[in-house]
Amino acid sequence: MAPAAQALLDLRAGEMHGFSRADILGRYRRYRDLRKDIQTAALENIPHSSFLAHAKRIGLSDGKFLFTNDTVELSLAFDLAVYTAGAGRTRAIDRCARRRLPVAKSDEALVLRALQASRFSIFRTIGMCRPAGVLLEDLMRGGAIPLLDEGLEQSAEPGAVFAMRVAPIEEFAITCGAIVPIGPEMMEECIDVLIGAASKAELSALADHRRFAASIYELAIELGLMNFVAYR
Repeated sequence: MAPAAQALLDLRAGEMHGFSRADILGRYRRYRDLRKDIQTAALENIPHSSFLAHAKRIGLSDGKFLFTNDTVELSLAFDLAVYTAGAGRTRAIDRCARRRLPVAKSDEALVLRALQASRFSIFRTIGMCRPAGVLLEDLMRGGAIPLLDEGLEQSAEPGAVFAMRVAPIEEFAITCGAIVPIGPEMMEECIDVLIGAASKAELSALADHRRFAASIYELAIELGLMNFVAYR
């Protein structure tokens, strides 16, 4: 690992010093369970026709019927349905937050606001954080984030690249559920996008656009990349 990257790793991991691994994972699991509960509630209030429209954008539906019952592939459509919306429309996560925030307890309110502030991007694994988590470089916005995710902590190798939506909570981030491993075939197209942009500002704007995540998801399904994903 380059000295600069190692220094960054030590700096960011240091933000969680003073907590045991058990303490940090306990907080993460609490927030992860709340995230799942909130996303389920948001999905339950999305009309089936709207969900099918999101699935159609990534090749999983013809707008009338689903082409798959694979939960890993469908997680990509769930992500789009909850976290994206067309011009002039509100996102399902924002509608859910309006209903739940007035009566939410502190932890639930924290997770609700984090999910509203979540961002999609392409990330590269730098290494492990101590005592828990992985450190990721944001290839589209710059900078690095410590991510808590037990599955990625066990499986992600340094240099591995993923596309996903992450939510900032306290001094770390958690995923919003859907994770796309960027393989060699897909990486070539992603590199063209990254190199073709003139600045980080342009890349950041591209990452924020709802169609960008849908394009990544569609390509991942076309290339069969979700066959290598197992959520834990």
